[in-house]
Amino acid sequence: MHRRVLLLVTASLVAALPSVAQADEPPVGTPPPDAKPLVDAPKDASNAPDVSKKLDGTTATLSAGGQLATGNSRQLAGTVNGAYSTRFGRDAIGASALGNYGEGAAPGNAIVETAENLQLRFRYDRYLSDPLALFLIDTLRHDRFQGLDVRYNLDPGVKYLFLKEETNGLWGELGYDFQADVRRDPDRLVFDANDVPVIDPATGQQELLPKTATDHSVRAFVGGTHAFNEEVTFTLGAEYLQSLVESTRYRFNFDALFAAKVSGGLALGVGFSARFDHDPLPGKETLDTATTLSLVYAFSEMQAAPKASACK
Repeated sequence: MHRRVLLLVTASLVAALPSVAQADEPPVGTPPPDAKPLVDAPKDASNAPDVSKKLDGTTATLSAGGQLATGNSRQLAGTVNGAYSTRFGRDAIGASALGNYGEGAAPGNAIVETAENLQLRFRYDRYLSDPLALFLIDTLRHDRFQGLDVRYNLDPGVKYLFLKEETNGLWGELGYDFQADVRRDPDRLVFDANDVPVIDPATGQQELLPKTATDHSVRAFVGGTHAFNEEVTFTLGAEYLQSLVESTRYRFNFDALFAAKVSGGLALGVGFSARFDHDPLPGKETLDTATTLSLVYAFSEMQAAPKASACK
């Protein structure tokens, strides 16, 4: 019950975000998130990273969705997703929040939780020139079904815009990733290849993985966008993380989204995501995928940066 209350409070806080003006300046440029909403929020792909217009402004989006099934099939699922970013001169600051919860049961079985995760992300960009920027990302994440009480990531790096046409965009990021995990106790149990518990001879009790773990990785990200017209857009992003501690430990994330404006600030999106972890916790799958249909509302307005005075 306390988990439901936590997620409801999170949803209330995200829903309280004001509808603020959106500049024609790009979003802060966050990479694909580790957590994926059950009902995703389509991004406005027309706002690909394009610092050439030198516009200051703020962006805010909010989406929420859910599913309820009763009778022979019982299922409850909900998600909230909010993002905020602002650009002032050469600096940009962004934040996002994502929460998912799900539970369900087959006929005759007790209801069990099927999803429970919460992610908070903060980002700062400093533009050195029109196509080049330095950035710093902080991410906090809780994911019960990946065995994580808390996962913290710190990602400094550099971003470069390769293509900034009116209907096409292509940009890349390269940097370093520090990761620190606090693992859930039930997911620390060690089993052998035959799923038999491994007993610690010194204590006579089942062997446990360490409560905490850290990793250092190289991070690379590539993102692209294409606008078929003013109403229909397509975006994709791919992220690769290679551990510097163990060569066999690596992760790959992929996201694609096809979005079409419905009316005003409403847009309908169809998305696909894939998350591959070559070295997950024992008993966890290496690949997770999700296909989503979502509806999002955003209010936007452009504000040009003030021109320099001609007076000397």
